[in-house]
Amino acid sequence: MKNARLDVRLAPEHKKLIEEAARLSGATTSAFMQMTLPERARAVVREHQAVERVVLPSATFDRLWRELDGRPAKVVPELLTQLRKTRS
Repeated sequence: MKNARLDVRLAPEHKKLIEEAARLSGATTSAFMQMTLPERARAVVREHQAVERVVLPSATFDRLWRELDGRPAKVVPELLTQLRKTRS
């Protein structure tokens, strides 16, 4: 049941833009906002969560683990390349 409310003040040009986008989508302004705002909010949350964790393929993780296991730290160019790819 939809019973939570969110009141927003917008610049007139933003309101017109949202209304036009809703019309082009075949939705009411309210329905358009209910569809698009949660999607954008989820994307922002995912972006920020991705900064906090790095997902590596199993083989890369295994190699990283071996490299870190009791050895002094050293640069592994392939791992740096993989980390840079996952952050972009």
